[in-house]
Amino acid sequence: MPRVDERDRELLRILRENGRITLTELGRRLGLSPASVKNRLEKLERLGAIKGYSGVVEPAFLGEFVSALLSLRFEHFDETLRVELRKVASLKNVEFLYVKSGDCQVIMKATFEDMENLRRFIESLRALFGRNLKFIEANLVEEELKDCWIASGEVKP
Repeated sequence: MPRVDERDRELLRILRENGRITLTELGRRLGLSPASVKNRLEKLERLGAIKGYSGVVEPAFLGEFVSALLSLRFEHFDETLRVELRKVASLKNVEFLYVKSGDCQVIMKATFEDMENLRRFIESLRALFGRNLKFIEANLVEEELKDCWIASGEVKP
């Protein structure tokens, strides 16, 4: 792993809790000047330690009232499949997509306007992957007990 010191790790921990923190506040908490913090942030971005910045948005405000976890099992898993999965992962309604070990090789979370749109999404996955897609299961999210709802260091209910 590239050279990352304890201050860098602390900076990353703080950002994970509050991505909107100012350079001034980061510097105060780390005992560094805002310019030093900016330099560290740029280094961590170049190294890939910081993958990006985004806001966590309540899907209902986008008209998406159905959240589902989808598990997919494939007969053959190769680089061609990974290319197609990256396309699926880039869809606006797909919140996350992981390639994993276990019975199903892929798990994703996606949001939909309604059940009909979820059904159409599943059918589009079947059409995209064809016979290589051996199994797909959709589980509806009833309640989220933990999510990325952290702002200013306080967990929001």
